Amino acid sequence: MLAFFIIFGAVVLDQFTKFLVRLYMNVGESFTLIPGIMNITYVENDGAAFGMLDNARWVFLIISCVAITGIVWFLRKHGSRHPLLTVPLSFIAGGGIGNMIDRIFVTDANGTNVVTDFFETKFVKFAVFNIADSFITVGAILLGFYIIFIEPKVEKRLKSAAAAANAAAANAAAEADTDDAEADEYDRKDNGENENNCTENR
Repeated sequence: MLAFFIIFGAVVLDQFTKFLVRLYMNVGESFTLIPGIMNITYVENDGAAFGMLDNARWVFLIISCVAITGIVWFLRKHGSRHPLLTVPLSFIAGGGIGNMIDRIFVTDANGTNVVTDFFETKFVKFAVFNIADSFITVGAILLGFYIIFIEPKVEKRLKSAAAAANAAAANAAAEADTDDAEADEYDRKDNGENENNCTENR
C-alpha cells in the first residue's frame, strides 16, 4: 500500500507540474525561481532522463516498461522486506511512469513525442530536468544507500529469524516424536497387561 501511494503521488506531482509549464509557458521561455540557483526553463526533449540520448524514444519506452514491470513485481513480492527498500523503488517506478506518459502522449509542434523538462540549475552547468527525473535520481541514491548499509543487516536479521524458525520446528518435531514414542510404549504396556489378565481368567 505504501508503494502504491508513493508511485501515485510521484506521477500526479510530475504530470501536474508539467501541465502547468506547458499551459503557461512557451518552449524556450525562462524565469528565475531562486536567484543564482534555479530557473524554470521550458525545454522539450525526446531522449532519456536529463535530456540524454535524443531520438531514442522507443529504446527508452521498452527499457522503462521492463524496469517498471520488474520493480512493481518485486514490490508485490518483497514489499514488506524494509521501508527503506520500498521507498526508493517506488520513487524510481513513479518517475519512470511519469516520463513514460510524456513519451507516449506529449508531442512537440512537429508531432514528435517529447518529455517536458523545466528545472535549470544556475550554480552548475547541468541538463534541464523535471520532477520525474528528480524522483528517479533520489530513488537511485536511496537504493544505493540501502544496498550498502541496510541490506546486509536486513539479510542477517532474516537469516536469524529463519534459523530460529527452523530450530523451533525441529524442537516441535522432536517433542512430537517423543510424545508418539511414549504413547506407543504406554500402548504396549497396556496391551501386555490385558493379555496377562486374559491368561489369568482362563
